[in-house]
Amino acid sequence: MALLATVAFSSCDDFLTETPKYALTTDNAVRDYNSADNAVTGIYGEYKNCSYLGGYIYANLHCMAGMWNYSSMMFNMGYTQSANDGIISTIWRQLYSIINVSNSAIQGIEKLDETVFAEGVSKSEMLGEARCFRGYLNLQLLWLFARWFDKPDSPYGIIYRDQVAELSNLQVGRISVGESYEKILDDLKYAEQNAPEYSTALRMNRQFAKAMHAKLLLVRGWDGDYAEALKLVNELLADKSSKWKMETDLSKLYENGWNSAENSFSRFLGDQTGSYNGISGYEYVYSAGLFYYPEFTDQIQEWLNNDARHDVIFGTARSPETWDTTKKENILTKLYHRGRVDGKNDMYATYPMRYAELYLMKAELLARTNPSDIQGALAPINEMRAKYSNPIMEPLSGINTHAELMDALFKEYVVTLFLENETPWFASIRFEHEGKLWINILKPDVNFSSNQYCWPIPEEEIKAHNDPIEQNPGLE
Repeated sequence: MALLATVAFSSCDDFLTETPKYALTTDNAVRDYNSADNAVTGIYGEYKNCSYLGGYIYANLHCMAGMWNYSSMMFNMGYTQSANDGIISTIWRQLYSIINVSNSAIQGIEKLDETVFAEGVSKSEMLGEARCFRGYLNLQLLWLFARWFDKPDSPYGIIYRDQVAELSNLQVGRISVGESYEKILDDLKYAEQNAPEYSTALRMNRQFAKAMHAKLLLVRGWDGDYAEALKLVNELLADKSSKWKMETDLSKLYENGWNSAENSFSRFLGDQTGSYNGISGYEYVYSAGLFYYPEFTDQIQEWLNNDARHDVIFGTARSPETWDTTKKENILTKLYHRGRVDGKNDMYATYPMRYAELYLMKAELLARTNPSDIQGALAPINEMRAKYSNPIMEPLSGINTHAELMDALFKEYVVTLFLENETPWFASIRFEHEGKLWINILKPDVNFSSNQYCWPIPEEEIKAHNDPIEQNPGLE
């Protein structure tokens, strides 16, 4: 009957179809400042345990884009409600489990009087942190499981939950695409004004909220979105007081991971070193999958091999199995590191928003809002490249047309952020080359339509509703 009623501090993989089991309720969980702080901290604990919300998402999206064939189902876009590999359902469950914990914290904190909060910590700041989490997670749901590319009145938005899951509120239908964006932006905008300033990638912060707000607008691309996104990106780049900044030595970025000042938010796994597989056990794709599937599709591999960053982000590494001492060259060691045997506690971090991405976003937004100014749009990319001390990168040159500019932008997105987050996937269905989307160029033999730009809502969720909810068209 009830689905995804996981509650604060319960296992991320609980898939409840009967009466929910609660670790806390909003009536008794948050009573004072300490319990409010614990409730917010509990969101991070739940997120940490959800091992499918990092590399698995980004790997699958890169396969969909035609950049990697780690999953043939994702590469061929063959997923439907009744035919998928189970990873889709797990990602769905895990996202909603963290949203449930976020809702518990938000509901509890909202009931507290401002006077119970510790000196220097406001009620709105704590709410901003929790709402930033909820907004980000709902954005992931929209991008993965809803028709985010539809018009506002499309009924294929997210299943929006803003209450702690109980039997009385589990039968929630889908809201429209437009309403989905409104709910997400309400949380992100609140966080932009109220969440803490960036001090570490280990906590949600107002800079991350603003950057994800800008990325949402860039991906959505409705009237006025590009101009508004450009304003947000310019504000972030102009904020010289922020501790969020570029890591000029690229090798240090990946060595430091969630401790790098360039990473605006990351899933912290540093307290998992004592488990059997250590930190690597929470990021299988990065710590093992990259060894078994080390090659990427031809055009992508060529770009990566010939880029100035190649020797920093690729290297030699051994197998992730204790019984196999095989070593391979040209492994994407920026994410694989040393693998789960030699480096089980290496920095298997996620990078949902790096500072460098701001420069790429600015370049694209300038190119789309003022397409005649080629050199103006190139300037942010070359500013980013000039900041690196390792490796030394030459400025992009010889670009004289808008088409050449857009090709250079797409390539820079891919090489800079490859397998780190969802951005290269979205770029593959936003950028064209000679009149064809890059996704069609990268996998010319795969037949698909825009229906496959999202995943099916899991069958368990569909069957759990007494009042039927509609599956995404073409994915039944």
